[in-house]
Parts: sequence; structure tokens; C-alpha cells
Amino acid sequence: MGAEAIREQCGALYELALADRLKHFTLRPDLLEAAADEVVATIRENYPDLQVPPHSRWRHFMLDGRDRWEEHAAKLDVPAQERARLECELAIVSVLLDAGAGPLWTYRDPDSGAEFARSEGLALASLDMFMAGAFSGGKGPGTDAAALARFSAEALARGFQVTEDNPLEGLGGRASLIAALGRAVSAGRSACASGP
Repeated sequence: MGAEAIREQCGALYELALADRLKHFTLRPDLLEAAADEVVATIRENYPDLQVPPHSRWRHFMLDGRDRWEEHAAKLDVPAQERARLECELAIVSVLLDAGAGPLWTYRDPDSGAEFARSEGLALASLDMFMAGAFSGGKGPGTDAAALARFSAEALARGFQVTEDNPLEGLGGRASLIAALGRAVSAGRSACASGP
């Protein structure tokens, strides 16, 4: 979907909102200017030079002034193409594991002892699991389709430090997404191998 199609869809949603025909949202046109002012004030406060970094999974790997992925990647003795493949694999599994963690869950960084919650904690936990080989069947950083297909809620609970006192919402659903990814990759490989 291109930018023009996105603008068209947004326009259609806006028209539905103006007509009060959205099921889950209510548009308050009288508050739009105040909302825009709040966004501008927040941007100017946090980024006075207006150099707003992109919001992405990679930003979540930057914690306490450290780029956690770059620290790991610097220790990998792999060609640029392999590093790019690892980055793609990490982004995919990490994003699939990112959803609301719930109000009680945190991840204690084994390196610093600091605790992180929400997307930052989920990102660091998935990065640590990725580097430890949790998604590759113990073969080191990366993923393996068969290992992903066997991925379990128990493995995720261990990696994400889930306990009765540190519950993670949607644990089973997250593990199921990873297992489904493994099955999809395996099926895609089988289809490619068998040809048209």
C-alpha cells in the first residue's frame, strides 16, 4: 500500500469519525488543536533540535545510553550480509513478541541488573534470547525454522523471567506466534524446494 492509498483510507476514516460512525472511537474536532499543540510541545521539549529519531524496534535496543544490539554485533565475526540476515531475523522475532506486557512484568538485565518494562524490557529480553540461541535450537544467534516451530510458552517464560510474581500477559499467544512463524518458514521452504 502506497502513501496515496494510506491518505485515502485515513480520509475515509476521518469522514466516518466526523459522522460519528466509528464503533470504538469518538472524534472531538474541538480538541484537535489542543492535541496538536500538546504533540508539538512534547517534541520540542524532548528534541529541541527537531531531530526526532524514528520509532522502531531498534530504538528499543538502546537502553541506558547503550546500543545493546551494536554491542553484541561488534563481537560477531560475520560478513556484512550475514549481519544483515541476523538483524532481519532479530527484528522479526522481537516484534512478534512485542505486545502489551501488562502492568506487573519487568525484565532484569543480567548485565547491569537494571529492570526494564514494556517494549524496552520485551526488546532486551528477546535480544538476550536471540543471542543465546533460543530461536535457533542452541546454534547461536539467529533463527532456525524447526526450532521456531517447536518454540514453547515454557521456553518463553524462562527467557522472559516470567514467574508467579512477574507475570507476562499473553505468554501463550506470543509463543504460538513464534511457533507459527517456524511452521510458515518451513512450509515456504518446502514449497520452494518442490517447485511450480
